[in-house]
Amino acid sequence: MKDIFDNIKFGRFNLKSRIIRTGLWESQNDSTYGLSQSIFDRYESLAKNNVGLIITELISLYSHDRFSDYSDYINYPYFIKEFRSLPEIAHEYDVPIFAQIGFINCNINGKQMMEVNELNMEDIRKIQADYIVAAKKIAFAGFDGIQLNIGNNYFLSRVMDPFENQREDNYGGNTYNRVRMVLEIIKLIKQTTDLHIHCRVNLYKDFDDSLEICKILAENGADSLQITKFLSPQYFRKSLSNENMLVDFTDAVASEVSIPVVLGGGLSSMNAMNDLMNSTNIEFFSMQRPFVRNPALLTEWKEKGYGESDCKTCNNCYWKKDSTCLIKSE
Repeated sequence: MKDIFDNIKFGRFNLKSRIIRTGLWESQNDSTYGLSQSIFDRYESLAKNNVGLIITELISLYSHDRFSDYSDYINYPYFIKEFRSLPEIAHEYDVPIFAQIGFINCNINGKQMMEVNELNMEDIRKIQADYIVAAKKIAFAGFDGIQLNIGNNYFLSRVMDPFENQREDNYGGNTYNRVRMVLEIIKLIKQTTDLHIHCRVNLYKDFDDSLEICKILAENGADSLQITKFLSPQYFRKSLSNENMLVDFTDAVASEVSIPVVLGGGLSSMNAMNDLMNSTNIEFFSMQRPFVRNPALLTEWKEKGYGESDCKTCNNCYWKKDSTCLIKSE
């Protein structure tokens, strides 16, 4: 029987568990002094408590695209100097760590709030060049991989969306063309770094097209995938039908590709994860909010042999300077 605490391969990495700590966007960053001690303490708590892989909070590609005054961005002048401490902390506990990069609003080349169909070739090349620079900084800071956040309605997610992308050039139309911009980014990152490339990708309204997007990514350089909902958690209220749809889709992707596939969020019970893992092709699970509630969650589960997070998925841990749970323990 498979168990979430199996030692297992994830690409070239050996994981202590099948649980991926995924990041969102809160960071506790102090815009005056950079990363605070509370951030380092948080990553140490995660690394020493049986998480398999850590993915950072969002690091914005563009400083003017920040989610709040406290999120991080790749062009922060001391990015490498300060962020290299995160891989050092994770590696002390033999846990790999990926840096998450992405953006929502396209404000480049002197133009503001550009839409997918408005991009010209100069704009596309600018975005791609900025991703390569970001990847080099992430590699130099000592991270093991990069998570390209191309899900959750981020800008590159909208580029791949068959309903939003109405372009008539090589970056629009059929599924491959809509993924082309991302594929070119992946190719360039692989040419210039040794980073594992982990793609956080949507389940769109069109199931078959979404599956084709995942297959194209897997066949063209993506080292692993995380399947996520179309919108960020602040817009999403948990429902059985949505969760079942995400599970069904993740199972379908995992059966069609040869790279690791992560079910993105929604489950917070050890028994439920083990049951699902032993009845589907799903091998890995991600969580974020339960770790805000209790960073030592997995250690408690492993010691007891069972467990369930008491996170209420209320989303009140977002958009705050301090990434803390506001629900009092019973």
